[in-house]
Amino acid sequence: METLTGANPNSRELLTEALDETIWWSAISLIVEFLRAKNVESVRVKFGFVLDRDLAGKEQGRDQTLRLVELKRFIQTGIDEGTIERSGSSDFVFYAMGLDLAFMLCNDADLHFASAEASLLGELGQILRSCGIKVYDSGRLI
Repeated sequence: METLTGANPNSRELLTEALDETIWWSAISLIVEFLRAKNVESVRVKFGFVLDRDLAGKEQGRDQTLRLVELKRFIQTGIDEGTIERSGSSDFVFYAMGLDLAFMLCNDADLHFASAEASLLGELGQILRSCGIKVYDSGRLI
């Protein structure tokens, strides 16, 4: 899967520490609330390749656009079906429609987010840090 900054060379990517399942879901909830406050209504989702599904002869997830209010339930359904892995071999990416912000639920159980807008990254990074989540920029704790 491409990097989050690949589409825009002016983007900067931040990432969190590896998150346990409870904190991981809390981070997703924070992101949904953050995007809602920025008037984002839809996200475009892109699935990574899940080897276990391929070996079992099952279809991979289908990239699509969905409403922001559906995102958490969509991710849970994907985890239940095996098209999204919280900690596994594939990544799951979503893009905020109408806002320069992209997210990757990484196969290492961490979360990446990228934007060319430093203010968006700073604001979201601060929200995550205020909840006790460590955020890194190029390997440095911010």
